[in-house]
Amino acid sequence: MIFALAAAAAAGIGVPASAAPVDFTGYLRSGAGSSSEDGKEVCFRMPGSIVWFRLGNECDTYAALSFGAKLGEVDGTTFKTKFTTAYGTQQLANWEQTTPAFREAFVEAVDIGASTGWAPLKGATLGAGKRFYKNPDIHMLDYTYWEPAAAAGFGIDGIKTSLGKFSYAYLRAGDFDGYGIDKTNTAYNPQIIDGGSRTATSHDLRFEEIDTNPGGQLMAGVNLIVNGNRSGSSTYTNDSFQLIDIDNNPNTPAVNVLVRETKTVSNKGKNGFGFTVSHRQKDFLGLGGFHDTGFQYAKNAAALKGFGFAASPAERTEWLLFNHWVIEPKNTPYTATVTAGYRHASPDGGDKTKDFWIGARPQYHINNVWSLMSEVGYQQVKVTGEDTRKLAKVTLGTQFSMGKSIWARPAIRFYATYAKWNDAAAAAGSVACTGRDCGTAVDAFADKRSGVGYGVQVETWF
Repeated sequence: MIFALAAAAAAGIGVPASAAPVDFTGYLRSGAGSSSEDGKEVCFRMPGSIVWFRLGNECDTYAALSFGAKLGEVDGTTFKTKFTTAYGTQQLANWEQTTPAFREAFVEAVDIGASTGWAPLKGATLGAGKRFYKNPDIHMLDYTYWEPAAAAGFGIDGIKTSLGKFSYAYLRAGDFDGYGIDKTNTAYNPQIIDGGSRTATSHDLRFEEIDTNPGGQLMAGVNLIVNGNRSGSSTYTNDSFQLIDIDNNPNTPAVNVLVRETKTVSNKGKNGFGFTVSHRQKDFLGLGGFHDTGFQYAKNAAALKGFGFAASPAERTEWLLFNHWVIEPKNTPYTATVTAGYRHASPDGGDKTKDFWIGARPQYHINNVWSLMSEVGYQQVKVTGEDTRKLAKVTLGTQFSMGKSIWARPAIRFYATYAKWNDAAAAAGSVACTGRDCGTAVDAFADKRSGVGYGVQVETWF
């Protein structure tokens, strides 16, 4: 009787009688290797830069697994859901314990205009939850330049206008950048600070698919950052590893100790403003692919990527000019990507940072599976009052992939990377690094100004 009533109730509220088919997608990379100083594989990154040239220069295992489903359709509106977990490890062993990050959990209603009868929303999508939000990127740098979804929210995408497609998203993030981190408690990280008293909301408004010329379209928008903080101050604990002279003996080495500090900070914070414009030209110069040119500007509590810094009192300006060119000529064995960029960060009363990069990744396809690959990159960072930091890297190798394209995956790569840097780069931090997000310095290169890393890497998405 109970089961009959449950079945009847489920039928009455539209619950499907069978489970929805699941769409399983994902991304992963992993590898192994060594270096000119032996040991684990080594990567080379420029201290103070926001980017790195990634080919033959990633030293971790990472995977993002997504599960999505079409839940049903009502009066022309299709409901879908998706969630994504991500894992990152140090790439040391077969068994590596890790706590997954919960990246996405959202529902969307596709063509909300069909069921509501609102003609302006015909074809538009309403969504809510935690999700990646569009995230255009420069792939060879693994850099998503417009990534405002630092937390959950809602949005409506693809409203057709005479100018182009308009989208709006409301994305609210808490204060997570370095505060409340308890390295002995991996249950939740970051943790809520003082009952969630410090937040920043990004109102993301953008137009896409604005036709400018044959084969060319413009994307432009703003991010309005509003700090929504409670009055007063917040107290939090922060864990950090610090070198401590535990026996007060200068003849014995300092010990890396986990130090817990309790701090109190004001909840006062500034609002912010960000602006992004990007032009894409398809089949640029008849060489296939596409060519992107973009400009971004951020003020005060706004990041270049479009999210907000919660309770940030800083007065700052930052801008970025970049180029991203994907070359895939028809009926030739050659493909390539090229990028260049210049970033200028200017905190009021602080040191200015000028960040420049240029590089290319040419590839020669011997057949539909086997190719020869390379990547050349050069970076400079100039901080006020310091010498210019310089880093150059060259990667050579061969690749076996499922197709003859820049985007062909899976790809199994065998590579060797040579990097050279100057004293200023070495003085700013560890250039040689390894592990998850290259977060572990490799001290064996501390007194070196060049190095080699080599190995094998697999990368795929599906």
